Amino acid sequence: MAWDNSRSRARIANLMGTVPKAAVLVETFDQGYLDRRRIDLGRRGRRLGQDEAPIFSVPDRRAVLVDGVHVYVNLIDYHDAMLEEGRETEAAHRRVMQFLHLHYSAADRIVADYEAQRVDFHGPRLHAVVVTPPGGGNERQRVLRAIAMANALKDTIETAAPRLGKTNLNTRVRIGIDTGKAVAISSGRKHEPEPLFLGRPANHAAKIADGDRPGIYLSDNARAVVGQPRTGSLFHERATALSDTERLGYLNESLGRSFWTQDSQPIRNQVDAAVRSLKADAVLMESLATDAVFRFHHHPPPLSTVDFGDLTPSYSVRMPMMSVFADLDGFTAYVDRCIATNQIAAMVANLHCIRGELAAVVKQDFDGRKVRFIGDCVHGIVAEGTRVETDKAASVETAVRMAGGIRSSFNLCQAMLGGIDDLGIAIGLELGPTPVTRLGIRGDRSVRCASSRAVSGSEALQKECSGTETSLGETAKEAAHLRVRQIFRSGKAGNLDYAAVEALLDKPTVPTAARSVAAAPAVRRPEPEHRFHGNG
Repeated sequence: MAWDNSRSRARIANLMGTVPKAAVLVETFDQGYLDRRRIDLGRRGRRLGQDEAPIFSVPDRRAVLVDGVHVYVNLIDYHDAMLEEGRETEAAHRRVMQFLHLHYSAADRIVADYEAQRVDFHGPRLHAVVVTPPGGGNERQRVLRAIAMANALKDTIETAAPRLGKTNLNTRVRIGIDTGKAVAISSGRKHEPEPLFLGRPANHAAKIADGDRPGIYLSDNARAVVGQPRTGSLFHERATALSDTERLGYLNESLGRSFWTQDSQPIRNQVDAAVRSLKADAVLMESLATDAVFRFHHHPPPLSTVDFGDLTPSYSVRMPMMSVFADLDGFTAYVDRCIATNQIAAMVANLHCIRGELAAVVKQDFDGRKVRFIGDCVHGIVAEGTRVETDKAASVETAVRMAGGIRSSFNLCQAMLGGIDDLGIAIGLELGPTPVTRLGIRGDRSVRCASSRAVSGSEALQKECSGTETSLGETAKEAAHLRVRQIFRSGKAGNLDYAAVEALLDKPTVPTAARSVAAAPAVRRPEPEHRFHGNG
């Protein structure tokens, strides 16, 4: 299959009709919203927090403006768990699946205890939001609750593995926290009803959580709310962890006690309860008993036929494939601008069209599979080959053509939607053996997971791109045909839309003129966003 201009235009026009800007209802998460949710849950015999989050199953034509505290959890030792003697083996992938399955399950239990929003899991990162008590006058209570939840998350995750006899699944934990306004929208994932949160606090909390030193780190905004001095920069925010005294003090304040109570028993009780809950989960414990529970199979291409609803630890895909990350450059600033100018409905409608079209390029045009939307980013996978093996060179070429189609479709979105001229799209591509499955709490709380060095690598590559650049990883380059390697011989390729890809790949050699196109430096924005995914 291939990208087609007319087909793409028709899809975008159809998407514009399904969620027109005038039809988007923007609600505010306030006490009235929360009361209505509690009444609705009561009628259905459901519990707020334990069964459904405060904001749940947001329709495509709706958005919720939320004052909340964003908590990003980073499992620091994730990348070590992925390797066996420095290599990605099937046994190492079984271990990393156990690693994520355990820690996702542990985190979900703690988040539910705090009536918080579990937004997303993506590789080693969890994004959660504390939204209660609602209202601008309750920000301090929300920040204190978020710090208390961060304490519980950190202590539970760091102690669960050894207490369950699985020391090979240990990890240190680093947590970033920021507070402010964000917009909750549909996740775009049929089997995952938790909404995505878009905006500065989600993105900033992720930046603070990035690092290899464990601890709980507050943004300057969150520090100011609890009476801490501002650090003055992201660098210093990321270097200034809460002390043990501060962690316990804010925990006790969240319980209505004095900061100086310094009582750690409440957190010990909560961690003990979470570990007991994990032990009582027979399905989880079975999956941890032996790595043989994770059984992998090769999925005959195309990957568009992968059904995430069928995947379980005992029925998981693992095979060489291309991972494709496409991220909207400048989107966080765009969201903040839309919040400030009361243009949230337009933003929601535009993002609905962009996400829908990019997902269609992945699946309909190139027979790939969308794994998930991560905030303003789409993660896709694609492979070529037979029933028994992947054709690596052909898979790389298809992924490069897909990247060209993604950029061409994005360019059409800019032309047809309006108001998004300042945005760009950064694309990273990498090849490698990748397990694909569903993990965590069973049912509608389980999450899609594609986790490998190729996935991490493609995400890292797009983070280093501006909004006009595409980058191909070293493993993919080694497997690629010469004509593909020539496009990326200087590293990143600028303005590589579908027409440019076709012109360069469909010729037996790359003439000088085409080489200058491929090697041309991208037209860079003043400073590309340093993107961290999970949302925002």
